Amino acid sequence: MEHKSFEVMTGNKACAWGVKLSRVQVASIYPVTPQTTIGEYIAEFIANGELKCELVNAEGELATQAIVKAASRVGARTFVCTSGPGQLYMHHPMHGTSSGRLPVVMATVHRGNKGMQPDHTDLMSQLWTGWIQWYCENNQEVLDSVIMAYRTAEDKRVRLPIAIGYDGYILSYTSEPVEIPDQASVDEFLPPYEPIPNILPDKWAEAQRGRGAGMMEGFMSGGGDPQAAWRIHHEAILNSKEVIKEVNEEFGKRFGRKYGNGLVEEYRTDDAEAVVVAMGTIASTARVAIDRMRSEGKPVGLVKLKTFVPFPTEDFQELGKRVRAIGMIDRNVCLGLGGAGFGELRRALYDLDERPKVLGFYAGLAGAEVRVRDIEKMAEKTLKAARGEKVDPIVEWAKLGGGG
Repeated sequence: MEHKSFEVMTGNKACAWGVKLSRVQVASIYPVTPQTTIGEYIAEFIANGELKCELVNAEGELATQAIVKAASRVGARTFVCTSGPGQLYMHHPMHGTSSGRLPVVMATVHRGNKGMQPDHTDLMSQLWTGWIQWYCENNQEVLDSVIMAYRTAEDKRVRLPIAIGYDGYILSYTSEPVEIPDQASVDEFLPPYEPIPNILPDKWAEAQRGRGAGMMEGFMSGGGDPQAAWRIHHEAILNSKEVIKEVNEEFGKRFGRKYGNGLVEEYRTDDAEAVVVAMGTIASTARVAIDRMRSEGKPVGLVKLKTFVPFPTEDFQELGKRVRAIGMIDRNVCLGLGGAGFGELRRALYDLDERPKVLGFYAGLAGAEVRVRDIEKMAEKTLKAARGEKVDPIVEWAKLGGGG
């Protein structure tokens, strides 16, 4: 019988609990606000004898990534964490971690690139590094996601690193009730890490043949095609969607919680004419906004986007057949190009014979507070577009503040 416990804890402590329950063997840390206390909690677990783990205090963020990359390659379950500028320092070795198909798990406690306050530009800046990216709404999801990330990353069909993003300060230093799973139940769900048996390239490639992954053959030999390494890596990320859904479903059956289908989570969308899409803590605020509008008879819904890489193209294509307009709330901006979510959403829907209208909203950058009323305004505009009214501009910087 599973024995559950509850504790009111910060997001950073929830993350450390996920590391502890996952029996991480090597963790590498360097302090950067608002991530710093994750390492402190892990150190406390180690000092108390609750976690057997080598905790490496590195000289910088680039080194922390290099350390877990090496430790993962020789057979350890590894963890690393960072925020904001620290995430940017890691950029170079992150490419090597993913190219080596190493199942490292990293927590990115969001801190924007234009100040101390949170937005998603730190992790979104790493979109080309070849990592799977998850975004969390609350502290419970942070803890659960760490456990699910190891199960997903270490699956032989995946073998890729996973970054778990959650909003700095809003979650990292704010306490919420969190259910702590029983260690024995986590051990049943998450078996010991089965590493690739040898780091030598020829042995590594040989070890993968016949295991369904086919990963290192293209990486090491290229099969005469210099693009093979890119193609194999790209296809592996796309193919991870089914594993993510499987792991999410099994976690739900075992622990009583799951997060939509692991890629997206729909809320009150069954009869919606329009939906808004939100990530991270903005999704919590959006639920309240949707409930208010539903009480007024307005047919709007919410889609929480949990997995950004790989992007859940098929889920949005199915949604696009049911609704007439979608409003994407981006807590990020790729300067000169636009919101990452808005761009990916339009790409996903482009080939539909009849496409819904797609609107974009920049909101919550540099820690700007996004209130219930703010999201109601975005949803109202999206609903107008769904009903054929002219809306302008299609993409806007949301006017935040006032009410709600």
